[in-house]
Amino acid sequence: MASENPPPAAESDDLAPPRRPASAMTLSLLVHLVLVLLLVFWASGSQRGTGEAVDRQIGIARVHRLPDRNVYEEVTSESESATQAQADSAASAAAAPPADLSPPLDLDGLLAAMESTPMPSNQSISGTGISGDLALGDDSFGDGGSSNLGELGEKGSANLFGVSGSGNRFVYVLDRSDSMNGFGGRPLASAKAELIRSLRSLTRGQQFQVIFYNENVKPFQVSGSPLTMITGQSSEVDRAERYIASIRAFGGTKHLGALKLALRMSPDVVFFLTDADRPRPSSLQLQDIQRRAEQSGTSIHAVEFGSLPNGAPDSFLRDLAAMNNGQYQYVDVRKLKQLAEPGPEAGE
Repeated sequence: MASENPPPAAESDDLAPPRRPASAMTLSLLVHLVLVLLLVFWASGSQRGTGEAVDRQIGIARVHRLPDRNVYEEVTSESESATQAQADSAASAAAAPPADLSPPLDLDGLLAAMESTPMPSNQSISGTGISGDLALGDDSFGDGGSSNLGELGEKGSANLFGVSGSGNRFVYVLDRSDSMNGFGGRPLASAKAELIRSLRSLTRGQQFQVIFYNENVKPFQVSGSPLTMITGQSSEVDRAERYIASIRAFGGTKHLGALKLALRMSPDVVFFLTDADRPRPSSLQLQDIQRRAEQSGTSIHAVEFGSLPNGAPDSFLRDLAAMNNGQYQYVDVRKLKQLAEPGPEAGE
């Protein structure tokens, strides 16, 4: 017999949600709409800027900083190409070497003249009177040592950063590559100051020459005169000091050309200073330097600048000094005093 399910109980009217009158809903919508319109009207009518100042169009200005003032220049679309050209020009100028760099020399012609003309007895390296940077390769000079460079004068000693050499003829070869600008410029400034101090210790009976180098070689040479050894009298040392003050460091490093030029002058002593043990000359190249130094009777003292407590045991500068009856000295540039860079004066 099927059971009869009782019919579901009717829901109580008390549980049904109350129904709002249509007029109340319409009133609520109108109130919210009015509030929204008021907010929009207020936002669109609010004043922008400060006070009653007139709004200005936003733009870009370029600032030129002059010694006594700043000059502001508006950047427009028409000036964009000119601006880029000026920027490129400024970048090129920043990368350019200093103004003391002379025009390139006819090195092939110079070397041909040197090979075909006997070395004069007045201690001249070249009778052409040329000056400037010499772009020297590894084989730019002959063996040297066979030249008659005149009678020796008064013998004495000179020293540089604690290494001392004895004789009458001294050639100082110093690195002027860009790395010498490091540590606030202390390496180059200290090398210049020590070089000047050493030159001032010479007597008029002694002779000297100063060679700065990077990729090229720049010896001390009075304009219009041949490249020679210089007497140690005070007037010549004063000229050399002005030359030293004019030297600026830039570029890379090539050691061999400067060393061979120094040995070509057949000095008693070469002081060789650099902060670059790279590129390292090969064993054959060091042997070639040794052979040239033996022929000219030259001792080579090496001074190495570095930023470690001690120099590397495999530094080629140790070998260079040991192979050529010289001394090796290491200088920690971190301990060098900050020196004022001397300003260049009018040259001769």
